[in-house]
Amino acid sequence: MTHAPERRPSRRLLLRAGIPAALALAGGTAIYGATVASAAGPTDAELSTELTSRIKTYLSSTGTKTEASVAVSRGVRLVTSNQSQIHDTASIVKMEILLMLLEKYNGIAAIPSDIKEHARQMIVWSNNDSTTKVYNHLGGCTALSAAHVRYGLQYTKASSDCRWGLTTTNVTDQLKVMGQLLYKGRLTQEEVDHARWLMGGVASVQRWGVSAALKSGEKLWIKNGWDSRSSLGGLWVVNSCGVITYPGRTAIRMAILTSKAPNESTGIGIVKEIAKITRSVIDKAVL
Repeated sequence: MTHAPERRPSRRLLLRAGIPAALALAGGTAIYGATVASAAGPTDAELSTELTSRIKTYLSSTGTKTEASVAVSRGVRLVTSNQSQIHDTASIVKMEILLMLLEKYNGIAAIPSDIKEHARQMIVWSNNDSTTKVYNHLGGCTALSAAHVRYGLQYTKASSDCRWGLTTTNVTDQLKVMGQLLYKGRLTQEEVDHARWLMGGVASVQRWGVSAALKSGEKLWIKNGWDSRSSLGGLWVVNSCGVITYPGRTAIRMAILTSKAPNESTGIGIVKEIAKITRSVIDKAVL
């Protein structure tokens, strides 16, 4: 007697059954499961192992002390490397400050014109003086700390001296920020479109990092951060966060955080290479 081959349950069915969804990232409808197998292709855990191994091998070839963390999602899929490490945000915290500003007002027209222009300078040119004006307008350190809680950022903390650039975070928290800033839910579609306009218009000289993962015809919303740190003995923090989109395809959200690069240019080169590695891995994820 022969039997029909046993059919494996689909990923969607497993997720609906609640088997196990390891991490929910606020701001989107997707639930990311690290252990649920896809009907075809490697699991998130297997891809995370590959990503971690490839990044480790690459970093060892750079001759630097650079440490890197990555989180990348596409639909329900989430792949990470060294996600538990905490890094300084530098200027990527400006995404969260923009989210706070857009959430505060009832529509773009309600934002005071000078503050709206400072927000544009903050994102497009990463202007620090403009950032401080927006930050203080929103209530500074107290307001930022409250936002971390409101947005579900479990691993993001304000610095002890309340300087916004010394905020600390991890990669999955930055996926949460992008999910709430760039997709309708917490914000209206008008507010989301404004955020996308700003992050889609970042000055070309600052569009490194996740942009290295782009393919022909794709578009990008991006925000980067970079600075030297006395706490790291003068070594650099170099970060890149972005969303890669293409009509009719599921977007890719990517956060790359690094610490201890010897200088800005070397750090940027490392982040670019990690973005390429990360794209090659997430492209193996079957939705």
